[in-house]
Amino acid sequence: MGKRSNAIITGGGGFIASHLAEKIQDKYDTIYLIDNFVRTGEDKQRNIKHLDSGKFVIVEEEVSKVNFYDFNNIEAVYHLAATRINRCAKNPKEGHTMLADAGFNVVDYCANMKVKLFFSSTASVYNNPKRFPIEESDPCEPHTIYGSAKYYTENLIRTYAKSHNLKYAICRFFSVYGVRMDCEGAYTEIIFNWLNQIKDGCNEVTVYGDPNIKILDLVYVDDVVDAILKVTENWNNDVYNVSTETGVSITNLIKTIEKTLGIKLKIHTLPENRTDIENKRIGSVKKLKELGWLDKVDLEKGLLKTWNWINDIKSK
Repeated sequence: MGKRSNAIITGGGGFIASHLAEKIQDKYDTIYLIDNFVRTGEDKQRNIKHLDSGKFVIVEEEVSKVNFYDFNNIEAVYHLAATRINRCAKNPKEGHTMLADAGFNVVDYCANMKVKLFFSSTASVYNNPKRFPIEESDPCEPHTIYGSAKYYTENLIRTYAKSHNLKYAICRFFSVYGVRMDCEGAYTEIIFNWLNQIKDGCNEVTVYGDPNIKILDLVYVDDVVDAILKVTENWNNDVYNVSTETGVSITNLIKTIEKTLGIKLKIHTLPENRTDIENKRIGSVKKLKELGWLDKVDLEKGLLKTWNWINDIKSK
């Protein structure tokens, strides 16, 4: 088979993946970025334009249709490709294809070729948790296509690990935000949308439902990538929450934005119209901390970084 010196990142043009690509570029000779770019709109390669074209190869394809055996000397696959949770709700069959079918395609290849696999799962595998912070061993009963397909892929990985000795690491991300974040999503689009409209001169924010009971566990993207790097140091076939262990209510998120930007916001409250969001998810990161991981970017610093990025893209 030859020396393994290459890697694949699925969803390689996306938010988290573009940051991961920067961090691991010196580990491999070539990194293939596979993406159908449905999440990035017209300027589809916006997150990865700055990457070294001599190091990265862009493959525009939907992951369920990729023939991974066409790639040579692959040491690891970082499977981050996913459609949005709200898009899955509107198009369940497409969501199943992009998540479950794609998951099988990736896992089956990695198991057969003895390729190490990182999988980005989600806190959406947890539903109606009975305690906080949620531990990885707590029951997983997802109530969305998105969460169900992610949990299916997790279980497929565990099955192949037993039958094929697959080496893997899984992270369950909570609410990830930061530079290059999507402008749509179930949990964190409010940060992009609010900061974006503030930049445009509108200081009124719309909140659906009671802002005091909606709790987000917001993790800055740099900390998320650090978690990926930690769990893939040893590929020890385990699953890890990636969380801050502290939640912030929508009310306090608004107060933090006001403090960070030095402004006053007017809150416009409407009835809740979403059924795909839990009111509260806070994860335990005890296992991740045992690997030496710490979240380093607090909410004020993360919001300021995101604000500066939005200002930068608005000025171009």
